[in-house]
Amino acid sequence: MADDRKMLVVDDEEVVCQACRRIFARQGFEIEVNTDARQGLAWATEKDYSIILLDIKMPNIDGIEFLEKLREKKPDVPVLIITGYPSIPNASAAMRLGACDYVTKPFTSEEITWAVQRVLSTSGMLSGDGEEAEAEFAEPGGAPLFWDESWVRMEVDGSACVGAVPPGLRGSQVTAVRLPRIGEVLYQGLPLAGVTVSDKPMLIVPSPVSGVVVAVNQSLVQRPGLLATDPCGEGWIAHVCTTRHEEATNCKHRRVLLVNADDSSAAEQTEKLAALGCQVERVADREGLLAALAEGENAAAVFMDATSLGDDGPALVEQVNRRASRTRVVVMGAAGGVGETAYRKHKIFYYAVEPFADNEIADILAAVFQTREAEPPETHRRKTAPEPISGISITNRNQHKVQLLAGPGLLWGNEGLGALLAKKLLARMLPVVVTPGEAYLTPANILKTAGACDRVMVLLARDNGLLPGSLARNTKPEFDVDPGDATGRVTILAVQPDSLGGFASLDERTIVALADHVLWDMASY
Repeated sequence: MADDRKMLVVDDEEVVCQACRRIFARQGFEIEVNTDARQGLAWATEKDYSIILLDIKMPNIDGIEFLEKLREKKPDVPVLIITGYPSIPNASAAMRLGACDYVTKPFTSEEITWAVQRVLSTSGMLSGDGEEAEAEFAEPGGAPLFWDESWVRMEVDGSACVGAVPPGLRGSQVTAVRLPRIGEVLYQGLPLAGVTVSDKPMLIVPSPVSGVVVAVNQSLVQRPGLLATDPCGEGWIAHVCTTRHEEATNCKHRRVLLVNADDSSAAEQTEKLAALGCQVERVADREGLLAALAEGENAAAVFMDATSLGDDGPALVEQVNRRASRTRVVVMGAAGGVGETAYRKHKIFYYAVEPFADNEIADILAAVFQTREAEPPETHRRKTAPEPISGISITNRNQHKVQLLAGPGLLWGNEGLGALLAKKLLARMLPVVVTPGEAYLTPANILKTAGACDRVMVLLARDNGLLPGSLARNTKPEFDVDPGDATGRVTILAVQPDSLGGFASLDERTIVALADHVLWDMASY
């Protein structure tokens, strides 16, 4: 019986083999690669693999002949076809021989991961049952990394448990959590989940990483309140196969220096902050505070317990201001307590009265650790007449000409996603050509453009049943025409629209993340 984490990649392009090795080794797979089709066939028939990734066009033996010979001895091993461009006859022949699916080159980490996970799930080699996964991920150890309010806890095999400590729940009851779908591709900064609270619009939780969802926490369906009461424990949201490991640099620990002179209340506060994903260091007095500040690796936030510190508290704030001027100070007072005026004579970030009592602490943490600067307002808000644009073209660092085509009303030169995307491309010193006017997108026009470019990306607003702002990327042909080489150069970027059918009411954070991911696609091809 095959090891359910063992993979064979057979492709005559060494770069494809090594890309697959890099992507899947980090996800816990044992990878074997071979650029020789005959030797790869010998391995495939002699050894046991949970999945085989197979190039369809190779010298000596092509993928179709490989499959025919493989099926004589291994009729059930899952096979995923890799192809330079989709060919209907080849794809049909491969499917008749039991290939489970195909993915086109060049593929992204998300595309190949999603395809492999789907094949293994369909073959019964992976469990997509959220309740089974819950036992493994409900009690993960170690402090998580945060991207805004969303957190990620990396596992040894390269996978990740993700969730959030959402702000905006103070005084409200969480009535429902909309979970991502198993197999859904997530992108850092774009929607992970939706949170419904009483008398408020749905809160969108961003994903802290890009990757493919392999399990979800079904407990949140029956007990949505876990997202507020135990967000980093039983309230986890999903388990993800991460695909862009460089994104880890965008995530940070929430480091807190707790100043509390009372052992009992300090232990309680430490436990509560740790349950919200914080790394907590506790000091009890001036000497401990000065020693912690002198270490050089200052916490981003100092939380001071006003009750235990008494009259000494304001002077300690002054010490923080002098020695770590960029560190944010939060003072936690008791109801009916005195001394707020004395604290406010110094630079403090926030004075809170019993912030753990009504979940205000989640709002405070979100504000304290907010480091992403918003784009200038003029980037998003139109001050002049609308300036629609139909496309943006660049020549990227790989000397590939990439053309972005946009559906009508989606991109504007003087606001929103269009303005921001053009600005970010120019900031990378890439040659940019912006085409004004409304695009007339037909299969014929798109394929004509693809014939003159190395890659065409078509940006559409499309209802895929996802949360607004979610991105679905597809490189498989959608046109009822002879595919050919041009079709293989087309990538569809389908964004779940807002309630008005476009992008206008998407929040600023989502727009910025969309721009980053479209830019990444255009620049990295």
